[in-house]
Amino acid sequence: MDNDQLARINPLYLREQEYLKHLADAGVESAAKLYSSLNYDELIGDPSSETIPGQPALTQKCLRIADEARYLMTNEMIRGYEATNVIEIPCGYTPRGLLLSNEGYKYVGLDYPIVISDLAPAVRAMCDKYSHRVSYEAMDATNFGSIAHALENVTGELTIVSELLLSYLTEFELTSVCDNIYKILSQRGGCWITMDVGCRDLYKNTMLAAGDKDNLTSFEEHIKNSGAGMVLFENSLYTNGSDGAEQFLKFRGFDIEKINVSEVFPELSSIKDMPGMEAKLKDAYEDMEYWTLTVNKRRGNRIINTNAKACTIDKRNGNGFLYLSISGRIDTITAPDLLSAFEESAAEGNLEKITIDCKNLEYISSAGLRVILIMIKHLKNKSGMTLRNVSPAVMDILNTTGFTDLIGNITGA
Repeated sequence: MDNDQLARINPLYLREQEYLKHLADAGVESAAKLYSSLNYDELIGDPSSETIPGQPALTQKCLRIADEARYLMTNEMIRGYEATNVIEIPCGYTPRGLLLSNEGYKYVGLDYPIVISDLAPAVRAMCDKYSHRVSYEAMDATNFGSIAHALENVTGELTIVSELLLSYLTEFELTSVCDNIYKILSQRGGCWITMDVGCRDLYKNTMLAAGDKDNLTSFEEHIKNSGAGMVLFENSLYTNGSDGAEQFLKFRGFDIEKINVSEVFPELSSIKDMPGMEAKLKDAYEDMEYWTLTVNKRRGNRIINTNAKACTIDKRNGNGFLYLSISGRIDTITAPDLLSAFEESAAEGNLEKITIDCKNLEYISSAGLRVILIMIKHLKNKSGMTLRNVSPAVMDILNTTGFTDLIGNITGA
């Protein structure tokens, strides 16, 4: 799969690359080393181009400040817990593996296959004598089997880390990810550190502290709709306020410890040229929190279905018609296969009708839905897209995400 395909299936791939660039610009030593070892032109294009076209320089500066702040604050949170196994979901292009391995931690970065193939050799080449403490594995956070497989060689309690992961998930993905992490922690012990709830306003508050109020509305609109057709911040962690988010996570079996970011506020290199900015940031971040989640043992081990069939895609095509039969899961790991099956047929020309038999489709994530959206946009008329034998579980996903209105013909199982 090429970078263009991945960017269409998962536009956040580009944001992960941008994050490394911001940390390198902020003077984070490990980020600068990793950045210099990767081909920047291939990763995120022309170094002179703006991150978000049309955004003013101050907005760009705020992005760098916020990225440096969350990276350093999360590092301090990790150091506050005893577990020496750090599992980052997703790891993106973060240099955290370089940093923590040098401090004696065992670090496992989990992400999409193409990210791992780029990142793993570069980090291992730079770790020298600590390379045995760093590993990278491909996974999809909604797929328990892929996470469990990635952690097969890890022993002892875990510190699971996620930075802004949950804001990009649909309701069904959110439930799957939380249940998967619950199951992992039930088996292994440890905790899950996330800034997703209390620190969701990190970028907005940074802009307010810097006095960039005029551009705040356009920036928030860009962030909210940066998911290629999938609106962000629309799951239960964000639609029912902080109390609703807490209730949701407790229902999923977690105990929650809240830590104000003032306890881990770092010294930021990116604000050295901005007198008085540190005090303004501390004020702006005053109500922001990290949440540390642990398994509530009083609830016992909840029964979670972790058995999933391997994904298979059977294809027949000809005379402007494409027929696909899908078994198993379509998620971040398998969505590229679905996209390739479609594009191979589309390249032959005159593709007017697509029928997908979903009889054995167990689950489809937002990555899979983006591929469906690509297919629909290719057809001259949405009536050319048909989904057959859709299970109630998959139909719920289509209804909740609005895809039943986009797809011409759908029949249930």
